[in-house]
Amino acid sequence: MLLFVLDLRSADVDGAVVPARLTLATPTMDALQQCQEVVFLVHGFNVSRSAGSAELQKLGRLLPAVGAGAIVAVLWPGDSTLGPLCYPFETNKADDSAVELAKFINDNLPKRPKISLVAHSLGARVVIQTVQQLKIIGATVDQVCLMAAAIDNDSLASMAEYRGAAEYASRVAVLYSPCDNVLKFAYPAGNLLSAFLHWTATSDAALGFTGPRPMSADAGIPSEVQATGIPSSAKVDHSDYIPNAVGPPSDKQLAAARYANSVLSGTALLNYS
Repeated sequence: MLLFVLDLRSADVDGAVVPARLTLATPTMDALQQCQEVVFLVHGFNVSRSAGSAELQKLGRLLPAVGAGAIVAVLWPGDSTLGPLCYPFETNKADDSAVELAKFINDNLPKRPKISLVAHSLGARVVIQTVQQLKIIGATVDQVCLMAAAIDNDSLASMAEYRGAAEYASRVAVLYSPCDNVLKFAYPAGNLLSAFLHWTATSDAALGFTGPRPMSADAGIPSEVQATGIPSSAKVDHSDYIPNAVGPPSDKQLAAARYANSVLSGTALLNYS
């Protein structure tokens, strides 16, 4: 596989969303444009440029299902010098990052390769918003893998939110854990403040904590959504999905990578093990 780093950041920490640019000297844009399959990896909230680059490149090397295709690590400014306190202000940056990512795909991949996307935490918002943009331009979206997703648990069923994107992808695989303490405790509080600041309604629970939930009896979960709950006995917390920037991946991070690899390979029955 070919491994690329795509940067949407104006600074190493915090900063604005800027037009996407490849940052590694090799491989080149020409090489990316020849690939028939491209997988975009997106990190989550409160991750610096250097940490995001290291973590996603490590994850990319654990995804042999990509084969002769390309893996693109996407760096976006979902962090701040304020640390976790910045969460209510990062959703706008996630949305802006999705616009720039979709624009990069539209402008630079004219051969329209098969697109898949893998995300962790608030990166799920970047990814699902990107799918909405790709639907508009008619780019093919194959597999979408959302791990510990920091978006509302009913958003994939809501026409006002992401149902259209979920139905557009070939599959949206959701990996969630009932032992994710960040999503259990911090997400509802941060989401409530974000809703207050932006005057929007919000769910009380995260997709990555409970798995997908229907909006109502008449608005069920799209058939394209396939959810996998991690057993409580595994005690998987929010940081147990993506390899750390320093040191080898943990057993739990390797298990999450195997899950993402199964999604990308098109495996019908997905398991966490």
